[in-house]
Amino acid sequence: MSRLIGRQTGRTAKVLWLVAFVVWVCVIWGHSLMPAPVSNSESDSAVVLLTPLFNALGITDSGVATHIVRKTAHFSEYALLGFINLGMMRAWATDAAWAYRLAVIPWLVIPCIDETIQLFVPGRDGRITDILIDLSGGLLGILIMHLLLRRSDETHV
Repeated sequence: MSRLIGRQTGRTAKVLWLVAFVVWVCVIWGHSLMPAPVSNSESDSAVVLLTPLFNALGITDSGVATHIVRKTAHFSEYALLGFINLGMMRAWATDAAWAYRLAVIPWLVIPCIDETIQLFVPGRDGRITDILIDLSGGLLGILIMHLLLRRSDETHV
């Protein structure tokens, strides 16, 4: 993994980052295409699994727990996407400045498409608040990748 974090220009690194990016976007949009009962079932399963943690935190309302699980899922899946996004852009862009500029495009566009998809799925709806959560998660992922890249660049100088 450390070889993929550093500034890699090789064909293999480029392809791996691109494949990871495309696969993860498909996972995200695949979740958005799930009808409400399927999505709710997935969230309910996570709530059941995390009930001991919620109880330890004093959260006993299942509706609150479900809300936390769903919003944390948004944030987490986009944090990983942000991480992959910047890694891919650094592998493909000719310089770091361009990588960051290019990383902004998917960071802004993919969450909007994600929420738009949900407008056409039975029982689902797109929310501006979810876009903001997605953007926040993506920004965290980009920041983590930035810090790892900076550290890698410092150790290779």
